[in-house]
Amino acid sequence: MSDVLIVGAGPVGLTMALACQKQGLSFRLIDKLAAPSGLSKALGVWSAALEMLDGLGVADAFLTRGIHGEGMRISRGKRVLIELPAGFGVNSPFPEMILLPQCETENILSEALAARGGRIERGVECLTLRQDGADVETQLRHLDGGCEEAKFRWVVGCDGAHSAVRHLVGAEFEGNAMPEEYVLCDAHIEGEIAGGTLHLFWSSDGMLALFPVVRGVWRVLGTRAAAGKTGEPDLAEIQSLVDVRGPGGLSLHDPTWLSTFHISERKARSFRFGNVLLAGDAAHIHSPAGGQGMNTGMQDAFNLAWKLSLLSRGYGNAEAILDSYTAERSPVAARVLAESGRLIRSNLHGHPIAQLFRDNVVRLASRSNKFKKAMARMLSGLDIHYSKSVLVAGDEAWEEDWRPHGFAPGWRPRDAMVYRGNEPISLFGEWKPPLFTLLLFSGRRPIYRDVDRLAAVALIAGGWSGQIRIVRVWSGDSPPPGEWLVDPDSTAHRAFGAEGSAFYLIRPDRYVALRSQPAEAGVLQSWLEATLPSVG
Repeated sequence: MSDVLIVGAGPVGLTMALACQKQGLSFRLIDKLAAPSGLSKALGVWSAALEMLDGLGVADAFLTRGIHGEGMRISRGKRVLIELPAGFGVNSPFPEMILLPQCETENILSEALAARGGRIERGVECLTLRQDGADVETQLRHLDGGCEEAKFRWVVGCDGAHSAVRHLVGAEFEGNAMPEEYVLCDAHIEGEIAGGTLHLFWSSDGMLALFPVVRGVWRVLGTRAAAGKTGEPDLAEIQSLVDVRGPGGLSLHDPTWLSTFHISERKARSFRFGNVLLAGDAAHIHSPAGGQGMNTGMQDAFNLAWKLSLLSRGYGNAEAILDSYTAERSPVAARVLAESGRLIRSNLHGHPIAQLFRDNVVRLASRSNKFKKAMARMLSGLDIHYSKSVLVAGDEAWEEDWRPHGFAPGWRPRDAMVYRGNEPISLFGEWKPPLFTLLLFSGRRPIYRDVDRLAAVALIAGGWSGQIRIVRVWSGDSPPPGEWLVDPDSTAHRAFGAEGSAFYLIRPDRYVALRSQPAEAGVLQSWLEATLPSVG
């Protein structure tokens, strides 16, 4: 019996499969389609998702194959209202959005999966689900019409907006569809336009967006203007929208995809139904504005995989761990749904006075670096946090004067450079799923009695059956004997707010679970016993 059945082999299901591989979970990945669709669909991969993909060892492929976004621009015709340069205010090894077609994202992930011994079972459909105690019994139908009975510990529905898994568990998909019809086209464009920029144009006629797909090919998207127009658009209709709403001088040719769609905003109330869980579009769908949909779904999978792995290894209360998935990810989906909805509705103001007010507000906001940094962090996904999760401690163990510094529990820490010998290395590279990581900091002015204090903390972590990787960081260039990374000018200590001896416990998904300054072994012991008890 495999640990996990993953239903759906799009970006979310493939991410789930790679994360299961990384976490040591056995799985089967099925998809009812005999072959992938090959459509470009979702285009953008933002910083938080790239950091997650880096943890899975595939970020470099995205950087190599994708277009490095140069920024985002909102305009009215030729007049730029606001411009957000790539990486503005984003503290990440991956500050730029990477643009590439969804089919290429799927290629990268499926190639990595195959290289590590995994495979996609195509033409296989999940017909029934029945939960029997700790297991889920399924009936799977193959392309040749044959059926099999198979049992799994968990089933994860990654099968999109029309999810069969969601229907099988009877989950309500609450929300509604917007009335506006949109047209979409991928085509070559001739004319003067910034090649790596995401362009949004507002006009009295409606909205228009232009995004690079691959070199020379652009995604053109806009509200449908032609009264009474139905069916698939043709290139002439798309060209008309570009002429009326765009900057002028752009000519479309050789389209590779023409389609129409409506935007739905829906979310399942819970992402968990016993041992059946929903991820990605199976759990939430929303406006494509901001390019958050695929990113959110992939991070759903990353959040879930380490929790299932923890339970499979006999740690944690199953109800609390599984419930934490909805508790952590549902608010994220709700926020994305709300923010993308606001972004798309800001494009739909029809009254001239409302349009003028909107344009003036955006122009004023463009003068504020604080506003632009907040917008960039929202789009990048780096402001997502789980500070209220049951799998995250309070901050009482961190010295009160230093609580504004570093990274509070539930937040994603930023990277810092340290040295192993004379070699500069990234702390991100030291956080290796499926393990938790314990970062031990000597303090900026270390004294050797702190070595004993940190050793006591490490002793607690070392007794946790190899579930916690220990990384020691020494401020200065003369560490004591042992395996220490060196922080010669205290850059990492300042970034983490470690004025004195301190520790951070980092979850496998690179969020802070717990921190303590001064470093106290009892704080770590108590949290581990309460939150991750051994039940094996």
